[in-house]
Amino acid sequence: MSKLNQEVLKLLSKQEFLSGQKMATELGISRTAVWKAVKSLREEGYTVESVTNKGYKLVSASNELNETLLTSMIKDSDLFSEVIYKDSVDSTQKLAFGKITDIKEPFIVVAGEQTGGRGRFNREWASPEKSGLYMSAVFKPDIYLNEIIKFNLFISLAIANAIEKSFNLDAGIKWPNDIYINGRKVCGFLTEVISENNMIQSIICGIGLNLYHTEEISRLETATSIEDELKLNDKNDLDTEHFLKQLIIELEKQYDQFINMPFSSIREEWISKSIIFGKEMRISEVNRTFMAKPVDITEEGFLLATDRYGETHKIISADIEF
Repeated sequence: MSKLNQEVLKLLSKQEFLSGQKMATELGISRTAVWKAVKSLREEGYTVESVTNKGYKLVSASNELNETLLTSMIKDSDLFSEVIYKDSVDSTQKLAFGKITDIKEPFIVVAGEQTGGRGRFNREWASPEKSGLYMSAVFKPDIYLNEIIKFNLFISLAIANAIEKSFNLDAGIKWPNDIYINGRKVCGFLTEVISENNMIQSIICGIGLNLYHTEEISRLETATSIEDELKLNDKNDLDTEHFLKQLIIELEKQYDQFINMPFSSIREEWISKSIIFGKEMRISEVNRTFMAKPVDITEEGFLLATDRYGETHKIISADIEF
């Protein structure tokens, strides 16, 4: 039904009013099929007015994530081949892993709700229905395993830039894969790989972004949402479609740079968006926890942090907290 929805939506976008019969004729379908497609679009959040003897009119686009919207986002993509949308899943990461063998090109999985969403170190990521963007982007590079450290830096920049360009909000990066606005976390992402003989075949990047205000966010002083930061009176004022388009553009741009250019090509821009340098932080590695101030980042993507005794540590993988 998604393809038919898109075709009906495209026709409605071109004219003030369009009769069901005219749409049926142009698409080579029955008027009943047109009616069902319009009904489906309304269920996805599109406002479609119907007037006797005039036909249908698209009043407003949907601000909700739905299959029609998401599929239209990638139809012109040079990178992603398809999008899979589910109203509810355990985890988009799990679903993406299950599709990797069947889908040969990069693809995206999006869900309206996750019942078992997780972040780094297997922490729970609250994913209530229709309140955020819960997606997994699958990339198919042919790179050495150690390159994954730099992948996170490019992707974090993509997300931060998409937020800034879409909503005019200053988005800061907390190494290695959190995005903050005004000192509170709005987005996190989890990177997992499938590799063989030290070479990566697939990268599965799960992104969780708080779009709308929820009770869960209210209970967390360290969390925020795009709706909260924009101080919207009506959640319908949040232009989800524009943001998704920009996010796809930025992901494609930064992934292309990751594959073809060194980290030095974005290093200064990344540093300018970082919110960790010069601040004492708790750094937790596998076997130790210590206090130190991040002072720099290497060309390989390693974090350099100086502790209270003046010793500089190279951080490859760790959890850091303010």
